[in-house]
Amino acid sequence: MKSFSIKVFAIVLMVTVASCSKDALRSADSLQQLNAVESVNDPYLLSSVIKQSALFYQGMGYETSRLPSAVQYMERNYQGGDNTYQGFKQPIDDMYSAMNILKLVDGAIGLADKRGSMVHKGIFTIFRVLLFSFMTDFYGDVYYSQALKARDGILYPKYDKQADIYAGLLKELDDANTLIANGTEPISSTYDLVFQGDKLKWQEFANSLKLRLLMRESNKVPGAAAQIAAIVSNPSATPVFSTADDNVSISYIGSTAANSWQGGTINDNFGSEFDRRRPCKTLVDELTRLNDPRLQVWIAPVEDPWTSNPAMDGVTVNTTDPNGFTYTSTWEYIDRSNPEIAQYATPDILLDSNKLYVGFEAGMFGDYKNGNGHYNTAAGGAYGNFKVSKFSQLFRQNSHPLLKAMIMQSDEVQFILAEAAAKGMISGSADTYYRNGIRFSMKRWGVSDADINTYLAQSSIALPGDQAGQLAQIADQKWLGLFFVSAEAYLDLRRTKLPDMFNNGLLSNYQFPLRYRYPGNELGQNVDAYNLGVQGLSPQVDDQYSKMWLLQ
Repeated sequence: MKSFSIKVFAIVLMVTVASCSKDALRSADSLQQLNAVESVNDPYLLSSVIKQSALFYQGMGYETSRLPSAVQYMERNYQGGDNTYQGFKQPIDDMYSAMNILKLVDGAIGLADKRGSMVHKGIFTIFRVLLFSFMTDFYGDVYYSQALKARDGILYPKYDKQADIYAGLLKELDDANTLIANGTEPISSTYDLVFQGDKLKWQEFANSLKLRLLMRESNKVPGAAAQIAAIVSNPSATPVFSTADDNVSISYIGSTAANSWQGGTINDNFGSEFDRRRPCKTLVDELTRLNDPRLQVWIAPVEDPWTSNPAMDGVTVNTTDPNGFTYTSTWEYIDRSNPEIAQYATPDILLDSNKLYVGFEAGMFGDYKNGNGHYNTAAGGAYGNFKVSKFSQLFRQNSHPLLKAMIMQSDEVQFILAEAAAKGMISGSADTYYRNGIRFSMKRWGVSDADINTYLAQSSIALPGDQAGQLAQIADQKWLGLFFVSAEAYLDLRRTKLPDMFNNGLLSNYQFPLRYRYPGNELGQNVDAYNLGVQGLSPQVDDQYSKMWLLQ
């Protein structure tokens, strides 16, 4: 995540709509694309594309609580509308954020063409697919074939059908794999922030991303299974991620707000946002049930846990987590003769006792007083709750070897292959892929081989014999593996409906959202395309519950 004083970074600034006419807004795209590649070359652009894409994805993973709350990694104990999907109600501008990076990507592809840089063109094409797939996966029909054509006079691009976009993206990934394989120019190890110039790893990313998209469309396209099988059966031509270190992610430097983890002390100086974001009970309970060593990596012990044993009242427990962070917990007896405790620690609020690790229940109201019978609010400060865990101190660091801005990980690929094997799409052992996925995920979070082996030896981890049971367990472990890769966790939950968490906690009265609403500016500036996009939904309404082609 190195900083480069080049003109290209200026293009990420959003155009202020209110100050521009409709034509001026669209014409600005042309100037931005020209500025993107002026006086720079593709190695410099590579570092910027990687950095901006990774930060964009990780921003959805943690910084914006809409998705991590929707997939029950996180609950907010203040301003908690995201706990009940409220962030999906309004039009969402993330499509424009992706397009701003795509302007840079397309400019870089044009420059690579002029220079005859086949390898770099292939790499940039992967990011083009990544960002366009985000747009169509979250919105439905979007512009694709006419996107980024302002220099050609297309100021109001049409929306393409999602089925056509998917077909185009898959072809682009094939092209990217071929370009990288056949290209001869070296990749700068300095500006390749992911793979340090390893060309084969970029081929693996192209084909792994293709597996992701094929699995996502497999319920709609009969030939998707055969394409998955073709990739797996020919690893020399179409290699995919297969080792624990095959991860598309970048480290944080931790010196400025821009290059630091969002929950760290630079971006969240007083820790108020960190205190408002707590682990969800769904996550904590599943980690506890499985004796998962990632529990202590991700979650801090409760400060004042409840105990039903009077002899434990006031007993202090000191805990050191695997990364060396220390915590102090003081047990408190559930004394219902205490009027304060009797008032707040009612049976329907006090859900967890005799536990050091406790989460907020899914769908809780955005009020810290509702969490697990918390009653001593005066001592708790503005957002305090002594009866529910915080995330571990790992997530208060500005940088740490385990903190990454993540796009795609090797464990995700293994879980995709496990699902494909369980469904009979490919030959090979679903159990082997499944266990590789678990192992790769745990290694990413610093778990030792000995602890991984102990975990995998549990009967609760073994895949059941029936297909439905296998798919449910694979999905459960994939959900854990995608921790804070929340965009992909959301799309997978939407596709498979697994794990079945839709009625957890207080969520039974809320409908799970299926998409983002189009940005409001589309209705005002590109209304003809917008109207056609809405016609592709079922029902034909631009809301969070309408189904796009993938879901119809």
